[in-house]
Amino acid sequence: MKKTLTVLAFWTFIGFTFPVLLEAQTTPDPALVAAIAAIKAIDNHAHPLRALKEGERDTEWGALSYHTLETAATDPGAEMPLVPFRLRPTSPEFMAVWQALYGFSPSTVTKEVVQELVQVKRRIRSEQADNYPAWVLDKIGLEAMLANRVVMDRSLPVPRFRWVPYVDALMFPLSNEAVRQARPDLVTSYGSLERLLKTHLTDLGLNRLPPSLEGYLTGVVTPTLERQKQGGAVAFKFLTAYVRKLDISNPSVDQVQRVYARYIEGGKPTAGEYQALQDYLFRFISREAGRLDLPVHIHTGFGIGRYFDVVDSNPLLLEPIFNEPLLRNTKFVMIHGGWPFTEQSAALLLKPNVYVDFSARAFLLYPRELSQALRRWLEISPDKVLFGTDGFELDPDMPFLNWEEFTCLGTRSTRQALALALTEMIQDNEITSKEALSIARKVLRENAVKLYKLETP
Repeated sequence: MKKTLTVLAFWTFIGFTFPVLLEAQTTPDPALVAAIAAIKAIDNHAHPLRALKEGERDTEWGALSYHTLETAATDPGAEMPLVPFRLRPTSPEFMAVWQALYGFSPSTVTKEVVQELVQVKRRIRSEQADNYPAWVLDKIGLEAMLANRVVMDRSLPVPRFRWVPYVDALMFPLSNEAVRQARPDLVTSYGSLERLLKTHLTDLGLNRLPPSLEGYLTGVVTPTLERQKQGGAVAFKFLTAYVRKLDISNPSVDQVQRVYARYIEGGKPTAGEYQALQDYLFRFISREAGRLDLPVHIHTGFGIGRYFDVVDSNPLLLEPIFNEPLLRNTKFVMIHGGWPFTEQSAALLLKPNVYVDFSARAFLLYPRELSQALRRWLEISPDKVLFGTDGFELDPDMPFLNWEEFTCLGTRSTRQALALALTEMIQDNEITSKEALSIARKVLRENAVKLYKLETP
């Protein structure tokens, strides 16, 4: 009898549950697909380039000089071993993206075709001039984009583009020579941080760092954050995981005051001493962000670079920060959703001050895989999930795959993945069709409007 019941239970699962799941995986609800396609989205995280004239470069979209990439830029058909499979230039998805953006529809990808595409892009950029970045948003169906850049530009105007400046340079006021020796692959990254800190000092009319930690906090860190807010910033961004672990301790102020005073005039702090100071500054900046009522973006999970330390950017490392009583007025956004740590980031959404976006995942992962991550987050907290693309410049020698293409691919992929995830939830009787559309609107725009207090049409 027991064996018979077990067999019946098995066939009940196979006969009823499995077909429902199979259908959910293969047939997103057509009405939901159409409704999602019509939503004007707000991109929570991207790196748009300013309008460029022929021969110009925009290096202000990133605060760091990223690790060298092997992109085989000169030959679109060459193997690109360190670029995810989906992003190979010959992908049929990019041909669809070029059609959507520029009306350029090749049947295959060759050097000649790429050269023709580049000429089409140059012509459109020339015609659009300063309006080109906004023209890109219009073609993709984006109402606005949060622009993670060092500085903004007149061709990235409010309200279409909202500024999210970097704040990492404020964490590294002492000598970085010891790190350069230990991690030669990070030499250019630390050089970028040092140049940005000098820029902050110049903006404040200073030619040197204050001699005391208190002077540095009140005379450099706080005024810089306030200037950025006055300049239109809607959030602050930490790229910390690119240059060190996300394991942030809670040192005493006396401890870090001694470290700052000892080395501000020269000398090389030990790794432990410098990390303690960085940890204190990370917490101070985050607390100031809360005072200024601006959210904090933190890079979590996978990053660019041959030897990026993925395990050291696990979002669970940030739990002490999220739980810190002094930081409960600060809202934190886990940028990139901590990929591949999907379950960990989902659990952290239960904290009232924690949000997540899926930028970069939107173009790294195919829609079906992305839909599974979205469903996990939406089943936990649909009010705290934010759409993002992370559109950026992969390689200046690859103008046929730039921020425009990655943003377009990420947006198209997101709409497909969201329709898949919500259809599954409908078929599993977790939500109604009406609730599904409401959730889609939250993810694509309304959660961002609320978090950043945006004025929208």
